[in-house]
Amino acid sequence: MLSRLTLTFRSQLLYPTTREDRNVRRLILHTALFGVVIGGIISFLPVLLARLGASAVATSLLTALPALITIGFAIPAGTIVSRWTDPVRLSARCFYALRLSYPFIAIAALMDPNWAPWLIVIIWGLTAIPGTLGNTVFYDVLAESVPAQRRAAINGVRWALLFLVSGASVSLFGQMLTVLPWPANYLTLFAISFVVGICSIYMYSRLEMTPRSVKARLRERRTPRQHLADLLVPFTSGRGFGAYALVTLAMRIGYFMPAGLFSLFLVNTLKVSDAWIGNRTMIESVAMTVGYFFWGRVANRVGKRRMLVLLGIAVGLHFGLIAAATPGRLYLMYLAALLSGFFVTAGDVSLFEWLLEIMPEDDRPRYVAMNTLLLNVVAFGAPMLGAAIADAVGIPVVFAACGVSMLVCAALAFFLISHRPAAAGPFEDEAALMEDHP
Repeated sequence: MLSRLTLTFRSQLLYPTTREDRNVRRLILHTALFGVVIGGIISFLPVLLARLGASAVATSLLTALPALITIGFAIPAGTIVSRWTDPVRLSARCFYALRLSYPFIAIAALMDPNWAPWLIVIIWGLTAIPGTLGNTVFYDVLAESVPAQRRAAINGVRWALLFLVSGASVSLFGQMLTVLPWPANYLTLFAISFVVGICSIYMYSRLEMTPRSVKARLRERRTPRQHLADLLVPFTSGRGFGAYALVTLAMRIGYFMPAGLFSLFLVNTLKVSDAWIGNRTMIESVAMTVGYFFWGRVANRVGKRRMLVLLGIAVGLHFGLIAAATPGRLYLMYLAALLSGFFVTAGDVSLFEWLLEIMPEDDRPRYVAMNTLLLNVVAFGAPMLGAAIADAVGIPVVFAACGVSMLVCAALAFFLISHRPAAAGPFEDEAALMEDHP
């Protein structure tokens, strides 16, 4: 594994000789820098809300409000980005705009604690507008920047590096937040996240991609039925998007229902420090790093069907362990972190390639927009449902319900995904040369 990582870095990161290798280097550097952002503001913003005394509804809206905005913007975003001839440059501008929200969040955190959480939630929600545009075109950028035969190998390295860096960062940030006094601790966190985040987007903006040709479209009057038919093309094209949507629906309900409650559970129920939160997240990130290397290696032999079944069962057990955790049984949280970290990566590896399989090359924005819409319908509704259940019967019941949803995901994957021998994967040639590969 280490030899694989060393050889990959030596050939693509240190000595790029072609446009493809330069893109690999820039993607890897972008990913490493983004890992610091994940370990910083993205990991600790919900914790900050909890420490400011935010309610379950407010912390749930941190996920739900961006999702609500994205729901209304996902389909128009697909139309907008399909007209971009230079998607790298224009999507980079969107991501720069998203990063500019960090200083405003830092200022909002210094306001009156009675309404600071709500102001933070509003600012974070507005980032969904540039984020939706940038994320909609990201599949095109990645598909065009790295050839298909190398994409899975490079993605394995990128994802492993992402969680390796984020794991180290979140542990260090947790220690910093515990040692430094308020508000210097969180202001420092936001400042580092902002500077490193800008650097990550700069590396992304330097990706080399052939300008796209955009077909001229005649404007014509269309009936509501025709618009609906266009919207439903991913489901009616016979490419398997319906099965993908059902499997991911159950998975996303399990993921998003406790989205606003986990930080409240850690701070108010388990009474843990920021340093403890950072260390647990580091364990989960290390497990993710190992998982990306492992699942990247066996994905072509195991296949997405078995990987998603294993994911559903393991993550369902992970939620059960969290539901049983108490201040005297914190070890259950560590076990849950290992389970989720290792097996969630199986879903990331398989779902990314599954979605690319079912999207026609000339119509990716439409499929990405529909996938984004479906994801954000759940990302809005599930956290609010989780908050309502938590207020009625307690947070542990929400985690138990999430476990059931993940088991449903496993069952759907088993019955809806055809069991066929895996085709030769995109990095089989490299596998013949190197024993260890992600």
